[in-house]
Amino acid sequence: MEKPWIGIPTRYHEKSEYIGQIRHYLDAILWAGGLPLMIPTVDDRAIIADYIKRVDGVLLPGSPTDIDPKHYGAAAHDRLGKLYPERDATDFAILDLVDSEPNMPVLGICFGIQSLNVHRGGSLVQDIPALVESAVTHDEDNDKPAARHMVRIAEDSLIGRLAGRAQLEVNSYHHQAVEKPGRNLRPVAFANDGVIEAVEDTAGRFIVGVQWHPERGWKEDPFSKTLFSAFIEQATLRYNQR
Repeated sequence: MEKPWIGIPTRYHEKSEYIGQIRHYLDAILWAGGLPLMIPTVDDRAIIADYIKRVDGVLLPGSPTDIDPKHYGAAAHDRLGKLYPERDATDFAILDLVDSEPNMPVLGICFGIQSLNVHRGGSLVQDIPALVESAVTHDEDNDKPAARHMVRIAEDSLIGRLAGRAQLEVNSYHHQAVEKPGRNLRPVAFANDGVIEAVEDTAGRFIVGVQWHPERGWKEDPFSKTLFSAFIEQATLRYNQR
């Protein structure tokens, strides 16, 4: 059986001029039966369009940067992190193009759920510790293990059906999150402090965003395996319909 190609935006490291992506994403896609294709982080819609013509699904990965709040009409908070305009532009161009590909699945992870939400007109909590009352720990210092917390899942959601239960413990590496959901996005998972942890498309498409990192620990976590398998299954269906 032919395998579907999955487009993944890259990271660019200014000091080293290195471009690439974290291996966890690639390994999870390969395990689930897809072929990862890295999309350069460029502010050039024509180049990105050439990639989207060739792929059957898109994974929007995490990033060590924040989305410029000008994209959702907000002033920058004092705790706003580093900005990387080309990454914002790349994700938004990909999502623009995916809108005209009705059967193309999208899985957004961490920064990816945030770019999906902003692209659809939603907004972000710019810093959870500063702006969410009684916030649970969503991120740890770099020298500590990942934060972990519980999320409540809507049982009638796709994620709820894939998880098969109403609560999950997830890893957590973020200081921002979805605030106002964007067009046709339904919040379907929540931390105990009310922070939105997952969204899904309301029109029946496989467009899913999660704030945690299923690519880290997927080998031991049955739900993460199920999520990647379901994503690649949708991409395979699209490949077979070409």
